[in-house]
Amino acid sequence: MRLLSDSFGSGCQSTFILNVIFLPKMASKDAFVKKSLSVIFTALLIDILAFTIILPLFPRILNYYHVQDGANKDSFYYSILILVRKFRETIGGTGSRLDIVLFGGMIGSLFSFLQFVSSPVIGSLSDRYGRKNVLLLSMIGNAISMLLWIFSNSFFIFVMSRVVGGLTEGNVQMSIAMISDITTPETRSRGLALVGIAFSLGFTVGPPIGAYFASIDLLERFPFLKAYGINSYSSPAIFALALIVIETTYMAFYLPETLGFKKDAAKKSSAAKTVASPVDEKAAERTLTTLSLFHFLFLFFFSGMEFTLTFLTYDRFSFSHAEQGKYLALLGVVSALVQGGYVRRFAHKVVTEKSIVIQGMLSCSIGLYLIGVFAVGVDGVIWLYVGAVFLAFTSGTVVTTLTSLASLTISGTKINQHDEAPKGISKNQGMILGKFRSAGQLGRSMGPLAACSAYWILGSPVSYSIGSFAIGGLALLMHVAVPNGVIKGKAKAE
Repeated sequence: MRLLSDSFGSGCQSTFILNVIFLPKMASKDAFVKKSLSVIFTALLIDILAFTIILPLFPRILNYYHVQDGANKDSFYYSILILVRKFRETIGGTGSRLDIVLFGGMIGSLFSFLQFVSSPVIGSLSDRYGRKNVLLLSMIGNAISMLLWIFSNSFFIFVMSRVVGGLTEGNVQMSIAMISDITTPETRSRGLALVGIAFSLGFTVGPPIGAYFASIDLLERFPFLKAYGINSYSSPAIFALALIVIETTYMAFYLPETLGFKKDAAKKSSAAKTVASPVDEKAAERTLTTLSLFHFLFLFFFSGMEFTLTFLTYDRFSFSHAEQGKYLALLGVVSALVQGGYVRRFAHKVVTEKSIVIQGMLSCSIGLYLIGVFAVGVDGVIWLYVGAVFLAFTSGTVVTTLTSLASLTISGTKINQHDEAPKGISKNQGMILGKFRSAGQLGRSMGPLAACSAYWILGSPVSYSIGSFAIGGLALLMHVAVPNGVIKGKAKAE
């Protein structure tokens, strides 16, 4: 928390650390880019901390509402529970514990599905009214979502908090758009890796914070608050709201507007006078469609198998909450190291973005197979952690570099042509990136339920093997269907 509080003031320590460790050395003329990246990273890290606080609490929160409304046939919770039980019976599952698992999967899928719906709209609005303005409006929606969670004495209000949050969450999307606004093809992957690093750090630190604040039951200390809608899990919601307020205030004062940055730069340079031809635009649209399909398919399989990891570790090794936390923390730390030490240093300079995506997919295929087939018995724990390292490499590479490829395509830079001054910068970049992200969110919303069903019907070894071969097949298709990239200083495709 010291890091977050220091970052809020001028001369912040976290910005200094970010500048030294993560940001490339820049001349004074690039001070705007350097400042923008620092603010974007800091704000996004705070946002993801607020977002991930709830993740380890879903089972307990759902159990809280189950105890409160599970026997009330007139309650909203009971009506949804009946649907969950019918789905559980359809997939051949047994036991009330699976009801909570499926319930959590449905709530998580709802959030991602709403992101699928809202992402293109948020992106389009940012193209028209500016990235900063739309981002600040989305933060108001996030704050309302947290307020609903604080006063969610009924399950219906809790679900409404997730609906509002899913429809208005725009920080990740706007961060990607803003970084794309201010970076060149050479630095695009390096800049977008900051988004992945923020995710990795947030997912490592946020859940333990949520677990800590969940231990503070306000109703035990102040029973009279129940009359105002406070519930047993309002404490983490209050802390998350505080983070949202800090983030919003920080961005309002320090975040510059990035929309039109390259257009302004183009006016000062004769290098950007030509406009992309209609043929190039059609080719870019085809490439974007292909990349969006890969984004959807990858996250459908990856997020689904990732969702079942906690079930597997519990079923095979009886992992406690603490052991689950350590396992997930390993994934987060290794992923951050991969993005900071590999993607940011080598993408577009030594290795093409396409090559990194394929490497990440193959790593995922290996990791899923090791976990599904070899992580069995007493000695299986070793393979469980070996597989986790492969999955962490995947987490740190695929989505970041896929997004970079999409961004490069939008800006007019052909994937198989090195161009440090892209022509034909799209005026609809926010909307197009929103559609690209939307495709991934649709996969993320469908994956957990599909994977959970396969897990309980076919068993973990078969379902993980299917996931392994499916993502391995995606890697092969990626090699065939997407144009080869280039690296700095090489005009010839790989």
